[in-house]
Amino acid sequence: MDNEIKASSSEFDDSENVKIVPLKNVLDQSEEIKEDVEEAAEQIGSVNAVLSNDDKVLPPYPTIEEVIAQNEEAERKVVKAAEDLDQVNAELTKQVAEKINIETELRQTKKDLHEIRNDLSKSQAKEKDALHIALHDSLTGLPNRLLLEQRLDHGLTQSRRYGWKLALMFIDLDKFKDINDSYGHDIGDQVLITVAKRLQDFVRGEDIVSRWGGDEFICILLNIKLEDEVVNLAKKMADRISEDCDFDGTIVSARATIGIAICPRDGETADVLFKQVDRAMYRSKGTDKRVMLFGDAVLDVPAIE
Repeated sequence: MDNEIKASSSEFDDSENVKIVPLKNVLDQSEEIKEDVEEAAEQIGSVNAVLSNDDKVLPPYPTIEEVIAQNEEAERKVVKAAEDLDQVNAELTKQVAEKINIETELRQTKKDLHEIRNDLSKSQAKEKDALHIALHDSLTGLPNRLLLEQRLDHGLTQSRRYGWKLALMFIDLDKFKDINDSYGHDIGDQVLITVAKRLQDFVRGEDIVSRWGGDEFICILLNIKLEDEVVNLAKKMADRISEDCDFDGTIVSARATIGIAICPRDGETADVLFKQVDRAMYRSKGTDKRVMLFGDAVLDVPAIE
């Protein structure tokens, strides 16, 4: 016990080599000190009994020198136990203080982590908003040209991999400038927003409608089965677009022309398909047809270089 306490004392005093004593060891030392004190108390009790000629003391009786020596030994144990107990209490106090500091640091760390998570969430939300702004039309909310081109490249890859057909539609509003001139640009913007919503009602989740620019829209239909179904869908789109728009009593009507190109029949790259669908759309404008496949347009019009 003495050696252990001395070792502990050196650990307490050496500030340059601080060594934390496990709490269990400190508590074990405290228990040993208690045992030493109890033993010393018994010795002092025995001494007192001898000195007071207590009848409970049995012979052979110790000499006075032995009693004095026993008393001195008991006193030394008590003094030593008191010193050891002071050291144990100091270590306990130190460890309690350290644990309080650790708990304080943990609470602060949790607070910091919570703030970091909040900052990260805000940053991710801002990044998501910025990405959405970069890839979507500010007026209609539709995917813009950049996002459409990305989706088209992905669709063409899927088409080649799985042997799917893909349809590209070019939708142009006829004489849209007249709407702006007659009703103002605010009404013109409302027409574009309405057309965007009407087009979205016709496409599936895997398809995409994009505002290409101005009064032009592009629609990509993935994994189509029959070309006639695409043509019929385009006709329904044109019919829906041509329905009157009522903006607080201002009635406006628009008319759309739609060109269609089919992958892989009309082309297998984005550049070729855009040329073909543009040609089909402009060919349709010169006829009574509001919808035209590139395969029909190519019969009458020379290829566009």
